[in-house]
Amino acid sequence: MSSNQLTLAEELLLIILDDSSGKFFASAKPFAIDIAIAASLIMELTLKGRIDTDSEKLFVISTAPTGNQILDDTLAEISAEKTSLPTSAWITRIGKKGESLNQLIIQSLVDRGVLMSVEKRLLWVFKTRVYPPTSGIEEREVRARVMQLINSDDIPNPRDSLIVGLLQATSLMNHLLTPDELKRLKTRIDTIVNLEEINRSLGASVQEAWQAIIDNTPVIRIC
Repeated sequence: MSSNQLTLAEELLLIILDDSSGKFFASAKPFAIDIAIAASLIMELTLKGRIDTDSEKLFVISTAPTGNQILDDTLAEISAEKTSLPTSAWITRIGKKGESLNQLIIQSLVDRGVLMSVEKRLLWVFKTRVYPPTSGIEEREVRARVMQLINSDDIPNPRDSLIVGLLQATSLMNHLLTPDELKRLKTRIDTIVNLEEINRSLGASVQEAWQAIIDNTPVIRIC
């Protein structure tokens, strides 16, 4: 990957960043973004030949650095584990990092000048930080690629197919398309997703990891 090419995780965050608010989709299902980001890191490391998966486990092929700190830290964590774990377990473990991991990826986009960090006041009392795009070029380009792909018969490159697969597997596609568009484009989206073996193999793992995080998250009741 060239130094200028965005990672799958970075492109994914740009897609789900709301243009007007500079925040992620507020109505996304619980943990959907965390799971999507975790899976995107696994996919990126697979594309780079650092890891591979089979029906039962994920294993390391090479520990050579990728040149991306977030990917390298993820690879180091996987390499340090002495027990062979299934892919769903790694997606769960990485996904549990949630906000802290998302902030690292956001910071990488800020450092590269793709996003800017802006502090706003919420209700004039609490401070919150938002991340609007600096020019919007990268954000529009990524979304445009996805929309062009699912609305055409073009043969996708592997990375775009994986992005569509992640959006579909975590229901984030529902925030990009209307219900009518989802119905009309379902066959096309399924075709794109099924083109890549990584999408097919990780689909079930994403669902397993998602459910594992939900099952192990305490429910907070307000009386």
